[in-house]
Amino acid sequence: MLLNESYKSWYVAYTYPNAEKKVKRMLEQSGVTSFLPLQKVVRRWSDRTKKVELPFFPNYIFIYTSPREMYVPLKIKGILRFVTFEGRAATISDTMIESLKKILSGDAIVSNEAFSEAGMPVKITTGPFAGIEGKIAKQSGKTRLLVQIKSLNRIVSVELSSNMVEAIN
Repeated sequence: MLLNESYKSWYVAYTYPNAEKKVKRMLEQSGVTSFLPLQKVVRRWSDRTKKVELPFFPNYIFIYTSPREMYVPLKIKGILRFVTFEGRAATISDTMIESLKKILSGDAIVSNEAFSEAGMPVKITTGPFAGIEGKIAKQSGKTRLLVQIKSLNRIVSVELSSNMVEAIN
């Protein structure tokens, strides 16, 4: 079976440190669709405090392209390479990208944690994250929904009330 070279998918590209926003702008100027998840963080210096937007996954950007056009983003200064998994460029599902967009657009407390084994699979039933699936982990007496992004070896974690989730069989 031949790979459909015109089929587009979300790929993960690795960037130079602190180049993610510049790469995003350059991709947009080249007409390449990309997604850079950002989180708002309060930074404090000796003379001021300021809210800044930082990449949720430092050194990574998601690029929507086809295998035939993968060379185009690689010409952008700041992109080192595509992330590979078992010898192939790692892809992320449209559903996962939409889930990330939904999670990061809300007002919930969101954190980025190192990959670890999670517990029971659940689905969020109410609230702005309704329909997103993940795994539950208990921390500080609060129920947390973990949406796994295995290709990046990370887990996105959202704090939820236990009555907002239901177990998946």
